[in-house]
Amino acid sequence: MAYTQTDLDNINNAILELAKGERVVRITYSDGKTVEYQPAKLSTLQSIAATVQGQINRTSGKPSFFRASTSKGL
Repeated sequence: MAYTQTDLDNINNAILELAKGERVVRITYSDGKTVEYQPAKLSTLQSIAATVQGQINRTSGKPSFFRASTSKGL
């Protein structure tokens, strides 16, 4: 399944509402699939968000990492 930015937004909204104690733990994906989570599954939602973000980054051509280098300027 190819995830969309809308899917990621829905997951992030569910995480935020769950963290605020509003107990909204239902996510509806763009293909119409709905998934419900128990309030104790905040870590699962965060893991799913990271997975979806990674998939979106791979399909959009954005790098999933960056390389930094330093020099003392000598």
